Amino acid sequence: MLKAHVNVHHRASGTRFGSLDEEEERLAAVLEVGLPTGLVPGEEAMVTPDQLPRLRRFAFLDAYVTRLPLFLYDAGVPVIPAVPHDYPPELLGSLGALPGDWLEAALVPPQCYGLDPVADDLVALARLGAITRRRLIVPSQRRIRPEDLGRYFAIPQVWAVMIGVVVTGRTARSIGRATLAFRVAMDAL
Repeated sequence: MLKAHVNVHHRASGTRFGSLDEEEERLAAVLEVGLPTGLVPGEEAMVTPDQLPRLRRFAFLDAYVTRLPLFLYDAGVPVIPAVPHDYPPELLGSLGALPGDWLEAALVPPQCYGLDPVADDLVALARLGAITRRRLIVPSQRRIRPEDLGRYFAIPQVWAVMIGVVVTGRTARSIGRATLAFRVAMDAL
């Protein structure tokens, strides 16, 4: 599975992704690969309701719950709210009011991106999972290693670890090596 972005300044990688129109050609190339591909449709700027038909070609939409416009639920594909590191703890239980079964657990503060995982990461994931009872997708905001996966998947609500630039690097070769290493580790679990 892949995830692409539009209208976002991706903090972990430092990459700026343009509007849906600006990224159209690159998105089409990614979709042609044939893997299920999700889309982050924006952050401060967001896709607009008139662009919903163009979003239906994606496997899912993923946006911070604090920025997620309700019209995205009308796109006809699953919507995965992302819970940011600074989401008020007293509101976590209310996330169950949103449609769907999944949450992206983006719980690492930006100043900790790229650093090694710490025990508190697992505690925060376990807490989010226990409170929400949702399936959690953990993005690699930390420098997760393949050998760390067992610790993450020991948390019952963790269903996926989504690797990104923090662990894959930016070259085709480094992405291929990291993806293979994580695949081998997943198969061994």
